[in-house]
Amino acid sequence: MQKRIAYLDVAKAIAIVAVLLGHVGGAPDVVGSLCYSFHMPLFFILSGYFFKPAVRCDAAFVRKSARALLVPYAVTAGIVIVERLLVGVLRGDAVGGLHDAATMVVAALYGSGDFVPSVLSDWVVPIGAIWFLLALFWGRLFLAAAQGTRAPVVIVVMLFAASFLMVDESLWLPFGIQTGMGAVLFLYVGQRVRELGLDAPGAISPVLWLAMLLVWGYCILIGGNIFMVNNSFDDGLIDVIGAICGSMCVIVAARWLETALPRAAAPLATIGANTLPIFCMHLVEMQCVNWDWVLTHVESAGLPGPLWLWWFVLRCVIVAAMVGALWLMPRALSGVYFRSRRLPQATTGVEGRR
Repeated sequence: MQKRIAYLDVAKAIAIVAVLLGHVGGAPDVVGSLCYSFHMPLFFILSGYFFKPAVRCDAAFVRKSARALLVPYAVTAGIVIVERLLVGVLRGDAVGGLHDAATMVVAALYGSGDFVPSVLSDWVVPIGAIWFLLALFWGRLFLAAAQGTRAPVVIVVMLFAASFLMVDESLWLPFGIQTGMGAVLFLYVGQRVRELGLDAPGAISPVLWLAMLLVWGYCILIGGNIFMVNNSFDDGLIDVIGAICGSMCVIVAARWLETALPRAAAPLATIGANTLPIFCMHLVEMQCVNWDWVLTHVESAGLPGPLWLWWFVLRCVIVAAMVGALWLMPRALSGVYFRSRRLPQATTGVEGRR
């Protein structure tokens, strides 16, 4: 097993914090614009960083990707489904609980994070945050398939373009296929960053770094309108360029933090090394916590500071508690999310490989 690259884990920690913060209602617009200007593209870029150009889309690669991504997806969806059923039973409404559980089964099978075609909206609801796992699964397969052609970059660009040109009120490919098409460009960018050594000190001139920072800042000011969950780039190509620039700036900042402030970087690296369970427990938290009830009591308590900030803090505490509880589960379950908890015969997953 290769050693993890700490500064990339720090970058992942920054991205997951942005995800949690971006899902907080009532935050200032600039907070949302900042988060949505880079967080999901950065995750895909960092995943692509470890994607080898020699990989091909054969049966072994599909199985390995499925173990690493589809298994956590299915287990997390199962946790939400069971929770919905149990809540209904405990409330004395077993029929309602069964209906809610069945609704989540359909949502998991369809696999849309946010958008559902109008013709299906009466029967299908979005699955939520774990759309990322499906998108990464398909994005990896698409990139591996593209690498088996003579012009992989052409295939990547065509898939990316098709991903948002196909977005329509009556059309959305199921099981994360369409978001995977959108993700493949950022995976490819991450791969090229590593191949060209663009994240190495001195590889890019300070003037170019400043230009990238300014482009990112401009994209934040105009709205940070990247919603990869439904392949929406409201401001077009500038959003894509800004996301790449922002992601590179975060990676460089993470490298600086690791070097200049190692004590601050260490806990962030730990968080970044465990973004899979954090992502999945974030979905459970969003689906299972009655935030209206929680925030009503927080507001009535008269705590200092804005309500959205307390929401963010409580969200982090709840997700951290869930991740901790998950770690303590039997290895058959905790090993799905934590590499160090995996049973010996299940140690070949691709997620987090260095």
